[in-house]
Amino acid sequence: MKSLLSICFVLCLLFYLPAILVGEENISPPSSSTEPKFGSVEERRLLSELQQEQQTIGREREEIEKQKNDLKRLEREVDKKLEELQTLRKNIEELLTEKTIQEKQRIQELAKMYERMSPVNAANIFIRLDKDLTIAILAQMKTKAAAKILDNMDKRGAVALTSAFSKLQQKNIEDKDN
Repeated sequence: MKSLLSICFVLCLLFYLPAILVGEENISPPSSSTEPKFGSVEERRLLSELQQEQQTIGREREEIEKQKNDLKRLEREVDKKLEELQTLRKNIEELLTEKTIQEKQRIQELAKMYERMSPVNAANIFIRLDKDLTIAILAQMKTKAAAKILDNMDKRGAVALTSAFSKLQQKNIEDKDN
């Protein structure tokens, strides 16, 4: 108990002694107000800098939140565009498939038409046609009709078409294996 009294006495002396020595008459214990009391100009300057730093941090946090929201919005837009692109890609693939089917049907019709022609006339036309188209038509023709047409062509043209046709057959075999 004595030690507690002596601690209180020492604290009172420490608080009131500087005021007594300076000559202050109104001595009161420190107030618990919210406004801080500064002992020096340096403390005021430091507190001011801290407040400015807090304001800066607050503005930066707001800016970061705004950027997060912008990023989320942009992410949603990108996802929407990706979905649109995937839909377009699917549509294009469907159109290409349809186009390929239609081209195959046309080539089959051409093959039937050239089968019905005289081999001499068909050979004369094949010489002037695009090589890839000619090969595609020959691929759809009956072997006997294609042989008659090749027989009526000049030998160089027949060799070139036969060589290209065999390469096409090799490619088709490889594609089926894969």
